[in-house]
Amino acid sequence: MPPVLPALIFDLDGTLTDSKPGILGCLRKVLDARNMGDQGPLDRFIGPPVEEWVVDLLPNGSEAERLALARDYRACYDREGWRNNSVFPGVREMLADLQRQGFPLYVCTSKQQHFAVRILDAFQLSGVFTAIYGDKLEYASHSKVDLLANILRERSLGPDSACPNPAWMIGDRSYDIDAAHANRLRCLAAGWGYGTPQECAQADAVAPTPADVADIVSPQGLAAVR
Repeated sequence: MPPVLPALIFDLDGTLTDSKPGILGCLRKVLDARNMGDQGPLDRFIGPPVEEWVVDLLPNGSEAERLALARDYRACYDREGWRNNSVFPGVREMLADLQRQGFPLYVCTSKQQHFAVRILDAFQLSGVFTAIYGDKLEYASHSKVDLLANILRERSLGPDSACPNPAWMIGDRSYDIDAAHANRLRCLAAGWGYGTPQECAQADAVAPTPADVADIVSPQGLAAVR
C-alpha cells in the first residue's frame, strides 16, 4: 500500500500570490485620506488580520474608529486592491504537481473568505483545492491559530485525527508558523514570500522556491524532517 499523503494547507498572501502591491496600495490610500501621517514601513501589515493591524495603527482609537478604518480599507480592496495581485512564479506548476501526486490541498488565510475565493477564481486556481478557508466578520476570533483550528476540526486533519500523516501548514510569515505549532502541526516556510530569514528559521523546514515543496513533503522528505 502506498503511504497516506498528508494534507497541505497553504496560506494565500505571500505564499500563493504576490498581493503586496494591492494591500499596501489600499492601506496607503486610507491612511492618506485620514491624514494619519508616516507610519513607517507598512510590510508588517501583510499577514495579520485587519482586526489586529487597526489596533496597531490606532492604539488610542475607539472601537468605532478602528471599525471605520477597517471598513474603508476593505472597501478599497474590494474595489481595486484585490486585482493588483499575481501568482508567484512556479506556484501553478507546484500545485499541479502536488495534485497529480495525490496530496489533499487546502487554503487557510487571514484574508476574508470572499476575497480569497474571488482571487483564486480569477487565477483559475480554486479547483485545485479541496476547500478554501478564510476569515469571516462573524467569527469571534480572527487569529490564524483559530482559523487553522477550524479547518483541522472540520476536516479531521489534526494530529489527533485518524490520519497517520498529519497536515503541513505552508506559509511565509511567523503568523503561519505560530498557528501551525499552536495546533501541533509541522510548518513549511515559503522562502519565496514576505517572511524574513528569522521568521522562516522558526519553521520545521524551509522551501526556497515552490519547486522545492514536493520533495520536502514527500514520504522521503518527511523522514528527513522527523
